Amino acid sequence: MKLILVAVSVLLFPVSGAFADNFRCPNGSIVSSGDSMSEVVVKCDPPTNKVRWTDSEETGKGRVRYVEVEEWTYNQGPHTLVHYLTFRNGTLVEIKTGTFGR
Repeated sequence: MKLILVAVSVLLFPVSGAFADNFRCPNGSIVSSGDSMSEVVVKCDPPTNKVRWTDSEETGKGRVRYVEVEEWTYNQGPHTLVHYLTFRNGTLVEIKTGTFGR
């Protein structure tokens, strides 16, 4: 009976993929999705790497909007996971965790 209950629960409430809503900076401060780039600069140590590019989004009716995207990498060495913070138009929108650093 317990097995059936677990199976039904899994089917009714599927588990979504892992997505981080916040990141603990190397200095111990916490930043979250929705924070501005200036807030993250104040709270965190400088990132290991920064990459910047322009992305285009279709807004409807054939119009295109250009968005500034910047990805910050925090690589603290081989015993810590690498973290990637993605900003769109100056707002933190995605926090991803990679493999162990180098």
